[in-house]
Amino acid sequence: MIDGLKCSCVGLNVDLWKNNPYLNFEISVSESTGEILTQRREAKVKNLCFVLSPTSGGGFSCSFNGSLHKYSSIDSSNHDDFTYSNLTKALDNLTNDYSIELDHTSIHSLEVGVNIELDYSPEIVFKKAICHKGKPFDRLDSRNKRFGIKCTHTDYAIKLYDKGYQYKINGKYILRYEIKMFRQRMLQPFKIYTLSDLKDVEKVTPLICLLLERLNEIVFFDYSFKPKGLSNSKLLSWQQYSNAQYWESLNRNNYYKARKKLAELTQKYSCIDWGKIIAKKVLDKWIDLAELKQKNRRHFPQMIKRLKAEKQATFSNLEYMLENVTEGDVKKQIKNTPKTKQKNETSYCIICGRKLTDQKQGSQFCSERIYGKEARKCRNKDSNRRLAIKRKIYKAMEKELMLRITYKVKGNEYSDILSVDEINITREWLDRIVSVEVLDSSLPKISGKEANEYLQKISK
Repeated sequence: MIDGLKCSCVGLNVDLWKNNPYLNFEISVSESTGEILTQRREAKVKNLCFVLSPTSGGGFSCSFNGSLHKYSSIDSSNHDDFTYSNLTKALDNLTNDYSIELDHTSIHSLEVGVNIELDYSPEIVFKKAICHKGKPFDRLDSRNKRFGIKCTHTDYAIKLYDKGYQYKINGKYILRYEIKMFRQRMLQPFKIYTLSDLKDVEKVTPLICLLLERLNEIVFFDYSFKPKGLSNSKLLSWQQYSNAQYWESLNRNNYYKARKKLAELTQKYSCIDWGKIIAKKVLDKWIDLAELKQKNRRHFPQMIKRLKAEKQATFSNLEYMLENVTEGDVKKQIKNTPKTKQKNETSYCIICGRKLTDQKQGSQFCSERIYGKEARKCRNKDSNRRLAIKRKIYKAMEKELMLRITYKVKGNEYSDILSVDEINITREWLDRIVSVEVLDSSLPKISGKEANEYLQKISK
C-alpha cells in the first residue's frame, strides 16, 4: 500500500534524536588526516535512515527516508501485504520511538503500490508492456532483464517487477506494481501533506485512482495473437504497435488515435487485454489492503467518482477502468446507480451577468449565436484573464520566487507553498486563484486586483 518515503521533521528538537538510544549517528572522517569531511550525520535503523543536516544558522535539520513496510517487518522484507492497520501502527511507532510529530513531518516523496500473486511468471507481463505515455520502459536492473521494468518521468516513476524473484521465494509468483512520486505536488490532489494525513483512510484509499490511471496509460501488446485476414493497412498498424520506437515518434494527437485503434483491434479480435487483467487484480488487492468494511466496499467506486468530480486529480479514463475491472456487488452498484436529475436553474454569464434564459443549462458565457459579436467579448475576456495570469506567474518562476498560492475548490479555500519546479499551471487552477503571497517577505498579503498587479510588478 504505502512503502518508501522521504520526509522532513519541521521544528523537531535535534537533541531528541542525538540522545535517542536507538539512534547512533555517524559522520564521515578522512582516514589519513582524521578530518571531519562533512557535518551531515546519519543513523540507520530497521531500514530507515535518520539524517541530521547542518543549516545556515549553525544548527541541524532533521529528516528521514526509507521503507515503512520493511521497517514494520520482522525479517526486513516487503514481499507480503502491508495493510492500512500496519501503516498506522508503523506511524505510531515512529512517534513513540523517535519523537516524530506526524502533524509536523512533511512528505517529499512517496511510494504507492501493491504486491499481486499470479499463476504465471511476472516476466510475461513485463514483455507485454511497450511504453507509458509514449516513453519506452527500461530494465529495472541493467544486468538482469528478468527482474523488472521501469519508466521514469519528471514527477514520478512506474515500476513493474518480480518480488518473488527478488526474495528468492520458491513456488510463488509475485508481481509488484508501484508508483514512486518524487514531488509533493502529486499528493496535493489527495490532500496528503504530512504523515498524519496517511492515518486518514479517506485520504489514503483514493490513491488507487493514481495507480489505475497510470496503469491505464501503459500500452500493452498481445504477441500471442496471430493476425489473419487483416487488410494491409491494419496489418501494418498491428505490427507498428509492438514497437516502442513507433509510439515514441508520435505526437500527442496521433498517439491517442493509435491507442484508440489498438483498443478497437484488441477487442475485435479477442486479444488478451493485459491492462484490464492487471487493473482488476490491483483494485481487488487495494480494497483488501485498505481493510474496508463490506458496506464501504460497495460504495468504494462512488468515493472515486466523487474525487474525480471534484477535479482534485486528472483521471481521464477512470470510469472506464472501473466498469471493466470491478465485479459482483461493486459492478452492480455502478450499473444500478441512478443518474441524478438536475433542477432547471437559471444560468448567468460569469463575465457580464446577463441572464442566459435561451441557452443550455450550465452555460457560463453569452452565446454568440444568440447575442452576436458582443457575446464573444465575454468569452475572450475570461480567456485573456487566464493568459495574463499565466504569463505573470511564468515570469515569477523565472525569478525563482517561493509563492503561497491561495485558491478555491467548491467554496473552500486552500493554500499551496510552491517553488519554481512545483508550479503546474492548468486552466482550472488559474480560474481558482484567490491570492498570491511571497514567503519571507515584508510585503503584506495581497489579493484580487492587487495580486495581479504585484505579479505584473515582479515580472518587469
